Parts: sequence; C-alpha cells; structure tokens
Amino acid sequence: MKRLALLGVSQRRHGSSRLADWHERHLNLDLADAYGLTHHVTLATCNRWEVVTALPAELDVRTLRDALKANDDKPPYAYVGEAAVERLMRIAAGLDSLNPGEDQIMQQVRHAYLAARDAGRINHELSFAFERSMQAAKRIRRTVALAPVNTSLFSLARPRLEALHAKGATAALVIGAGEMGQLAARSLASIGFDVDLANRSETRGQEAAAALNARFLPLGDVLKNPGAYDVIVTATPAKDLLPRSTIENTGAVAIVDLGMPRNVHPDAAADAELIDAEQLEKMGRTRRASIETELGRAERLLLAELDEAMNEWNERQLGPSIVKMKERMRSTLEERLGQEDADRLVGRLVHDPIKGLRAIAREHGVDVARTYLQETGIQE
Repeated sequence: MKRLALLGVSQRRHGSSRLADWHERHLNLDLADAYGLTHHVTLATCNRWEVVTALPAELDVRTLRDALKANDDKPPYAYVGEAAVERLMRIAAGLDSLNPGEDQIMQQVRHAYLAARDAGRINHELSFAFERSMQAAKRIRRTVALAPVNTSLFSLARPRLEALHAKGATAALVIGAGEMGQLAARSLASIGFDVDLANRSETRGQEAAAALNARFLPLGDVLKNPGAYDVIVTATPAKDLLPRSTIENTGAVAIVDLGMPRNVHPDAAADAELIDAEQLEKMGRTRRASIETELGRAERLLLAELDEAMNEWNERQLGPSIVKMKERMRSTLEERLGQEDADRLVGRLVHDPIKGLRAIAREHGVDVARTYLQETGIQE
C-alpha cells in the first residue's frame, strides 16, 4: 500500500478557476503515456480533479507532483499510502464535498473505478483501496444522517429555486443530459417547474428527457432561438456556453451553473441571479456548519473504517507468515507436550508476537515487518 498515491486539486482547496484549468489541461491526456501511470483511476467532477495511482517503481510522488503541476505556481496536493486511502474514503463518503454528505460523489467514485477496471488500469492495491472506500462510504451513510438520499451539489440551490417558484416562477431549462443535469431536472420537476432539457447529443438527450418526462430540445436550437424561462441550469463541460444575448432573450431570473469549466461567465448573466461554483461553496460552508455534530460522528466512523481496512491489508500481506509462525510453534510444542496440548496452547503463545507484528506493519510498513520475520527465519 505504500506505493498508493492520490494527487489532485479541488474546488474547496483551490477554487473554481484553477480547477477548471486542470480539467482543461488533462481532458484528453493519456496519463499512462504522459506520466507512466499504468495503474490509475481519474476522478474528474465539477468539484475536483484527482488521480489515484499505484506508483511504478521508477516514479516517486514528488516527481509525479512536479510533472502534474506543469507551469502552475502551486503543486497539487498529494497523499501516499494510508493517507491516500483515508483521503479516498473521505471523498467517497461526501465528507470533502461542497455539499457535505451528498451521495452523488459515491456514484462518481464507483463509475470512475469501474471504468478504470474495464480499461485494465486496476491492480490489487487500487482494487482494495476503492472497494474499502466505497464500503466505508456506505456504512457512514447508513449510520450518520448527513443528508437525504439523492442529495447533490444542486441541492444547495434548491431552497432558492423553491422560493422563486413560490413567487410564480414556473418554466425551467436544463442544459446537459448527464448525471448532474438529470438530477437537477428531476429536482426542479419535484418542486413544480415545467422542465425542458437541452443537450448536444440528441439521442442521449431524448432518452434522458423521456425518462424524466421532460421536453427535449436540441442544444443548437436553444442557442439560436431560446424560449422564455424563469430558471436556467447548466451542467456541461463547455466553457462560457451561454452568451449574454441568449440569457437576456430567455428573461431568466436565476441561473445555476454546475458546469466545469463554468458554462456562464458572470458578465453574461445580465440581470439574472447567478448561482455558480463560488456561490455554491458559500452555501456549502453554511450547511457544513449546521451539521457539525453529524460530521464529527462521520469522521470518527471513517477513522474506524480506516483502521479496519489497513489491518485487513496488512493481514493479507502477513497472512502466510502468521500461519507459518503458528505451525512452527505448534511443531515445537508437540515435541514436548503432544498434539492435544499443543493445539490448546499455540493460540495463546503466538497472540502477543502476532499483535506486535501487526503493530510494526501498521506503524512502519509491511516491509519492516517482513525484515523481522526474515531475521527470525519465519520468512525467507
């Protein structure tokens, strides 16, 4: 596990502008070709760009960190070994999200992991880290009431849109038929808005609109001749997608920009209220403060999950040696006491050495524990 590393940038740590730059820089970049990352998972969302990798033997995390930052003044954050697993657990559980406890990120982590697995980019370290992180996320969600089911980043804007609907706003346009756009469309419909869904790919857009019971509109038609809408939600990877003229023609009073990079430049919002990444972050900080007690419980549970995961990992690595230690002890006891007494005593006598071995592995790494085993002749 010591070769596991997680590096990246996030909205909370670095701001939306820098995050957008990282998305654009790595959008079509093959990390295996660019940095030699044979085994890796890339997690690219509107909140973060992170890569989780099993470092090849010839590459250390400092070198990779410098390579990733390119001409950026500040390097990405980097976590290694157990710290990388902890970070991944925190992400999957929604504890690092702008909207704490949102469950959309857990699905995004799963999809990124499965995509990497299907592409042959997963080894045993990555598999263990992701499987245990998703397991921890599920346990935290079951145990701690951080957020309702289907909470997403868009949920932060919902109270404002509910207030607008109460004042007479009824028509909403959602641009983008991906997961984020569909969640927004479903939420708007539940408030009572009449929802139109626009997308560049007509096939995908029509399928999503049918599932949502919304009207589909080709994105090109919307940009050329937009209708009248009270609320616009954007969730696409197209930078500055909506010009000021288009927004003015809709008469929209509120825009929620969920895109990465931003779909609506602040100057293009005209007279509409713009709820973008910066505004959503402020809303998220307010909500985070309101659930401080629950977040504390979730953090304690996460650390317990981390302890269990690392103990399990070390156990897997040391398992054959522990079996051999027990066999050696049993053989020695049988010579003097017989099989029945040997079977009865072996567990007691090896308990403390095994406990110490696990502690060494946890504190100093499996390689140090293996050195101890080699010196005792248990492991060659």
